[in-house]
Amino acid sequence: MKTALAQVWVAEAVQLIEQNGPLDDAQALVRAHRSGLSMREQLRERAWLLGERLGLAAQLARWWGAAWLLVLLAAAAVLALANGLLFAVLADGRSINAASAFVSALGLHALTMLFWLASLLLARGGGSQAGGALSLGRFLATLVLRLPLWRGPQAAPMLQAGTRLVARERLAPWVFGLGSHLIWTLGFVFMLVGLLFGFAFREYQLTWETTILSPQWFAAFARTTGALPGALGVPVPGLDVGAGQLAGAWPARDAAWWLLACVALYGLLPRALCALWCAWVVRRALQRIDIDLSDPYYQQLLARLQALEPAQVTDAEQPGAARVRARSAASGAFTQARALVGFELGGDLPWPPPGLGSDADYTVRIAGSIDERAQAQERLAALMPRSLLVACDAAASPDRGTARFLSEAAASAQRCALLLYAAPGDDGDGAPMPGGTRIWREWMQGAGLADWAFFERSAEASAWLQEQA
Repeated sequence: MKTALAQVWVAEAVQLIEQNGPLDDAQALVRAHRSGLSMREQLRERAWLLGERLGLAAQLARWWGAAWLLVLLAAAAVLALANGLLFAVLADGRSINAASAFVSALGLHALTMLFWLASLLLARGGGSQAGGALSLGRFLATLVLRLPLWRGPQAAPMLQAGTRLVARERLAPWVFGLGSHLIWTLGFVFMLVGLLFGFAFREYQLTWETTILSPQWFAAFARTTGALPGALGVPVPGLDVGAGQLAGAWPARDAAWWLLACVALYGLLPRALCALWCAWVVRRALQRIDIDLSDPYYQQLLARLQALEPAQVTDAEQPGAARVRARSAASGAFTQARALVGFELGGDLPWPPPGLGSDADYTVRIAGSIDERAQAQERLAALMPRSLLVACDAAASPDRGTARFLSEAAASAQRCALLLYAAPGDDGDGAPMPGGTRIWREWMQGAGLADWAFFERSAEASAWLQEQA
């Protein structure tokens, strides 16, 4: 089933496989690019196509199809847990030591609950692998994945990929804890049903006995553990003992209801609430889980996908720069300064262009990063030049980033011009190819920059820059 989670899982497995050497993905890359999806979705689609070829998707489908086995094992674990708890409580025949029954029913549960809470702290501290180590859910999952039915030629990378995803999101205690809490919850449900059935149709005597403790200790134990049940109206058994007495019986009916209430409130309720908590956390994590585009592996794939894009104008800016500049001109705040900006020029182009360096009061060359653009815009806004000349690489294609920079810069200048800068020829000047000039002129018309002056040679741009008001 091709879900978002399945795609991310397969993509993680493909990345692990390609650590041993890149796969032949030319066809998959082209098909993903032609899908028309976003770049992130194209990367997932490429991985899915490779996963189908390698059998990763088939392995995942095999796991989903055999999920019933995990359900059966979980059901068996529930029944074994419930029978074990009942046996621990009712194994002594018709006489039950109440304090011992309380510890038998809730002791292991309390201990494993403390282990799980400690695993949450480990996960928050970065120990995501250790976070789910002490978990019944993890034990069952590991057992099932070792069975021949669930194994295949691609089981190892898929299992490792799933482990990496869980570790990256720090989900180990939540995923495996969800399984554990569900098993414990169902186990307590069956245990309560068994206790209710036994107490309803058989006579049990709930006793206390000791060698070194005092009777008052058992009375205090009943009052302490019965505080929450008592607040809900459940009777709490009391003791009426004489001095030196080392054994006795509780009021049977009150002690039975006390034991049932303690199992429900201290066992079933916390496990059910923790299961709901884990389910909520896991569901939120699954909604946000995705491939990590900051990974160098995906950065290289993004570059290859972008290389498949045609060299043409993409996503042009909406017109409106002229209106912004007109509003700024009306303020009368422009100076007589002249500014020269080189925008995303190739490394083979000298800077400044021949004959232009001495004509400008402010000269800057930016590679196009966000910080450089922001600094240039701030400098132009402070300078408010009368004339702004922006030199762009004639070998490049205009895009949205170019349009945005020119539109914002135009708001800080009284008049603007664009120089299509090419490598200098024998005459010391350079002229772009006719096809590139046409593309740039048409793009400026569509981007709302029709009022900009347009030059193909540095000498023409220098003459424009030197004009007086």
